[in-house]
Order: sequence, then structure tokens, then C-alpha cells
Amino acid sequence: MSDPNDFSLQRRSKVIGFIVAEASAIGLLLLAGSFAVSSLLTNPTLVLSVNIVTIVAGAAVALIPIGFFAITPILPGRR
Repeated sequence: MSDPNDFSLQRRSKVIGFIVAEASAIGLLLLAGSFAVSSLLTNPTLVLSVNIVTIVAGAAVALIPIGFFAITPILPGRR
């Protein structure tokens, strides 16, 4: 049987990974979003790139919790 401390350590590691990934995605979303709404960008190619990065970061913010917590591992059955 597995040690309860192993489960606690795995859960803690998963939560820390989630926090790091979500904070990175939110930071990128805020940074790209602030560039997208500012009038500092004049190059149309750069504007398009920033808009694409903003959309991708928003999708990542929405999908990261699903990837971390909605997909549960398959546990072995009881014997």
C-alpha cells in the first residue's frame, strides 16, 4: 500500500505546478493585453502578433485548470 505522505506530497506538487502555470499564463495575458490596448504599437504585423498571443494566453488561462484537475488518474480496482 502507498504511504499517505506520498499522496500528500504528490498533491502538493500538483498544486504548486498549477499555481506556477496559471500565474505565468495570467502574467502573459496581462502583459500582452496591456500591449494590445495601448496605442504604442504601430506596426500591423506586431499588432497582429500581440493579438494572437493575447488570445492564446486567454485560452491557456481557461484550459490549465481543466488539464490539472478535471482529468483524474485511473485508480486500480480493489482486490
